[in-house]
Amino acid sequence: MDFNFTREQEMLRNMVREFVQKELAPRIPEFDEPEGEWPYDVFKRMGQLGLVGLALPKEFGGNAMGHVALMIAWEELAKVSSSWASNLRGFALPAYAISHYGPAWAQKEIVPKICRGEMQGNMTLTEDVGGSDMGAIRTTCLRDGDDYIINGRKIMQSRYSILDFFCPICRSGEKSYTFVIVPKGTPGIELGRRENYISAMTKTLPVGEVMFNNVRVPKENVIGEEGKGFRPVLAAVGAIGRLGGAGISLGLAEAAYEKALHYAKTRHLYGKPIIELQVIRWMLVDMETRVETAKYFCYYASWLLDQGKKVSEVAKEIARAKVVASETALDVCLKAIEIHGAYGTTPEFGVIQKMKSALDQITAAGSNQVMKRTIADAIASE
Repeated sequence: MDFNFTREQEMLRNMVREFVQKELAPRIPEFDEPEGEWPYDVFKRMGQLGLVGLALPKEFGGNAMGHVALMIAWEELAKVSSSWASNLRGFALPAYAISHYGPAWAQKEIVPKICRGEMQGNMTLTEDVGGSDMGAIRTTCLRDGDDYIINGRKIMQSRYSILDFFCPICRSGEKSYTFVIVPKGTPGIELGRRENYISAMTKTLPVGEVMFNNVRVPKENVIGEEGKGFRPVLAAVGAIGRLGGAGISLGLAEAAYEKALHYAKTRHLYGKPIIELQVIRWMLVDMETRVETAKYFCYYASWLLDQGKKVSEVAKEIARAKVVASETALDVCLKAIEIHGAYGTTPEFGVIQKMKSALDQITAAGSNQVMKRTIADAIASE
């Protein structure tokens, strides 16, 4: 197996690094403010650079560079701004579902605008009774002639207050579920409270509730088939949501390791840099080894998708990448804090922020315990 990036992928990595360092890094304090207008200019810029459509078909405005390319973007973005890496995942989720399973009108009208950074939506999945267990959802989507009537409440919706459309998964029968597109401004949509958890209290990544009260949409807005909504949902969640979580975690772990390595080389104790202390060296060895292991799993799962494998065929590899990378991020961030000593918990050194962001990835796009169940089921059936 060739582990080298192609020339095109290397150019992409260099471009993303330059974008992150020159355009995002200087604005991190601004992005981290709890209030203020969402940075639409960054979304537009990401569209101009082609980041939003990296893995999407060219006929719908994407670049068709594949999932390895998207993993590169998540990794490089998360090293500096996990919120923008998370946003990139959020932009790509509905675009992936619509481009692969959506109605023709949405493929032609919505996906190109997402790729250009002109329109954004979200897959509106989580409820207080069903996150990882989507079969428990209560939101309903019932036929009324040529329309559907949607009722229910969704929580933990990223960028909920600035979205141009929502894509809720709804119960359409006792054991059937339908996935639909609901444009912003449709009568009956109501925004609820903003969630109060660690990474949501920034203007860059607002998260909150969305209510649907007798919301009427035409049957042409169905993604996939009526009653078979889990197929497009699970495909997008696997290829984008879970792999995105793995890529974000990988970038966080790398950044924490690099910060710890730099600090260990420049911090003096007992008359010498602390990197010369055996206990510090052993910690760095563990950190570097775990990062490289996570990197392999992340890129291997992405590579499999680029070889034409279906998401369902590589569910184990995707789940494994997410578990290994997210647990690595937590471990590496904690060790980085220890190496920094008391400075590790101060915002000036930037390590504690990485730790907070790493915590989010444990549950995002399916908790790690659910991922382990996926892996276990695959092993048992082999």
